[in-house]
Amino acid sequence: MAAGSQRMRAVAEVADAERFVGRRAELAVVAELLDDGSPSRLLHVHGPGGIGKSTLLRAAARAGRAAGLEPVGFDARTLSVEVEHAVATVLAGAGPRSLLLIDEIDALGSALERLRDRLLDELPATARVVFAGRRPPGPTWWEGGLDVVARCQRLAPLDEADARELLAVRGMPAERVRDVLVWAGGSPLALTVATMSPGNRPGGQGAGALEERLTEWLVGEPTLDVSRDVLEVASVSRRVDARLLRSALPGRSTREGLRKLAALPVVERHGDEYALHDVLAAAIRARLRTEAPAREAELLRRVSAHLADRARRGDMQALLRLSQLLETPELRAAFANDPSDHYYADGAPSEAEVAMFGAEHGFDRGTDWQELLAWLRRWPQHAFVMRRREGHAVMVVCMVPVAELADVGPIAQSLQRAAELTTPGDPRSFGGFALFADGPAQDAVESARLSSGALMVRSGLGDVQTVMLHYPEPNRRPPVSSVTRRVEGELARPVEFADLRPLGAVGTIEALVLAERGLTPQHDHAALLREDRDPARIAALRQRLEAVFGDDHDEVRLRRAIELVHLGERADEAACLEELHVSRRTWFRLLQAARERVTAG
Repeated sequence: MAAGSQRMRAVAEVADAERFVGRRAELAVVAELLDDGSPSRLLHVHGPGGIGKSTLLRAAARAGRAAGLEPVGFDARTLSVEVEHAVATVLAGAGPRSLLLIDEIDALGSALERLRDRLLDELPATARVVFAGRRPPGPTWWEGGLDVVARCQRLAPLDEADARELLAVRGMPAERVRDVLVWAGGSPLALTVATMSPGNRPGGQGAGALEERLTEWLVGEPTLDVSRDVLEVASVSRRVDARLLRSALPGRSTREGLRKLAALPVVERHGDEYALHDVLAAAIRARLRTEAPAREAELLRRVSAHLADRARRGDMQALLRLSQLLETPELRAAFANDPSDHYYADGAPSEAEVAMFGAEHGFDRGTDWQELLAWLRRWPQHAFVMRRREGHAVMVVCMVPVAELADVGPIAQSLQRAAELTTPGDPRSFGGFALFADGPAQDAVESARLSSGALMVRSGLGDVQTVMLHYPEPNRRPPVSSVTRRVEGELARPVEFADLRPLGAVGTIEALVLAERGLTPQHDHAALLREDRDPARIAALRQRLEAVFGDDHDEVRLRRAIELVHLGERADEAACLEELHVSRRTWFRLLQAARERVTAG
């Protein structure tokens, strides 16, 4: 077509294709879908807002057209949630060689699976369907033989090479690239918005302008109807609930702020917690670090202390949230318990599955196989399995508190001896083994990362001090972390030792989070609230109570709240309510205020 007769849409489509970078793995999945020789008929693409789902759909449309299919696009927000109407709308545009691309499928809610099933029933085998939404598909995506024709692809942030290419294609000056890469974290939306803001640089003078531009892009307005303080806490903490917001903004009423935050279109609800859009949160943090670094540091300190305090009191989800505040890739790989779309922790395996796992991966031919079976029979409550999404076992773990270990063979003997050499008598130490399936390295890396959080959640013990592990097949294990070393001594079997002393898992992760921002804990008063009977800790806590509480009625009540929970035999909730003559709601507020007084700098 001559330049003078070319339509504007055609120009936009050419420019979109020229600016598309990366996503080689995702395009390979699309190519498999389009291949006439492949059984694939359905693809589910998912990832957070701004990760590039719509961009990938446009790339899929171009690939489909090149393969002889006719792309037909839909925005699920415009489809009826009444399935018959939605099906009729989609089928009206479908032919025998159609590539149906349905974006924003979260808008369909529970109607999505019924729409999917109707399309499978109505469409010819020569057609193809691509869904795109934020959430991964549910378990029914793989039932009834759908795993043969259905594929799932999670979109991750762009790696550095592809992010650099995107910035280069869009004309970002070389001197700004480094700052933009750090700020954007691989988000295609953040990278794109940065290139659309001449003169603005994340971490530079224009960080606030970038925040406004992103807000306008995502919401349609440059500002949000919620307190800036509340937004800042939500950006630092990633997820926020009522308790965390009160701790981060002490002395303020935060109920209305939380209500407004929850109502924002850029906020997702997860149980009692609310998560601000990742890209917008990153922009707000960039503005904070530029314009108010001391405030950002103080908010991070308060958020970390709050989550650590909850974790020490047995809230393992708080420990997982604390680990997710880490930013350095190496530390995230070792400690961050980010949820996985591809792996999950399950309970103890059955004897039949263990036998099958051992035979499939050669463990049943090993010298210690009978002892491993004895472990699983004796301590099933301490065993669990890491599985791929479809249920296939990739790792079998048995982690027993050292105090419970018994002599069932050379592995147990070696772990007992290792405990004597490293952590004699510590009740917060664990010993055990890990069996990794023979498979992709990613299986071992991801299952090992997630298993550390699974251990703490299952044990209910956030302040794990040491973990000792024997690997029957050490060549299959993931790389050694910076906190792991081999136990030296006369041992029948090799033992590796992860040492989190003296702070324990909670304190170690809190210290790492603060260290990334060049901070150190100003105090260790939170350690005074540990749940143990250490005489030194109890004496130090009594001294601290004398220092921070006065003699009037309100001060005595606050002090007594701490004594009931953290000194001597812990009183149950009913006894606390009765002694202080308060409601359950008032009790929690009283205890929270008392703990904040004790742990304050």
